[in-house]
Amino acid sequence: MINLEWGYGIVMGEEQGTALLEFCLVLPLLFVFVWGVLAFSLYVIESQMLHFSAYLAARTALTNGAEAGKQAAAGFLVGSRKELFWLSETTRKLAGSELTVNKGRNRVDVEIVREKPWWSAFLSMVRRNPWDKKELDGLDQAFNRLHVRYAIGRSQ
Repeated sequence: MINLEWGYGIVMGEEQGTALLEFCLVLPLLFVFVWGVLAFSLYVIESQMLHFSAYLAARTALTNGAEAGKQAAAGFLVGSRKELFWLSETTRKLAGSELTVNKGRNRVDVEIVREKPWWSAFLSMVRRNPWDKKELDGLDQAFNRLHVRYAIGRSQ
């Protein structure tokens, strides 16, 4: 027996349950899609910041020397990412990041590597469910490591 109630000029009954069921089926898919778009956007933003800092380091090193280029890139990354570990070589090594600037006679090579810190990887390993699928590990590694190489000038 269907219970029909009149409210605001519409017949209410089974339609409310159907809408709730459709909402419950679509909401998780929508949430996963939006979460994926946000995660990918953050990855692209970070990648662009590393690319611009490599460009900045190469341009500065071309005119002022390799050490000045390294300081320019580190200063940009500290200011834009609010990550103080870029300031010194020791803290970069602890954080799993590298910043190298090599200047030749007519060429400057810049390499910036940003990896997920070891303590962050350790914490995610401790929190991981042992019954999780391992198929997403490749994607996880892709988002945890960024490697940028930039060169400006003539090759010898």
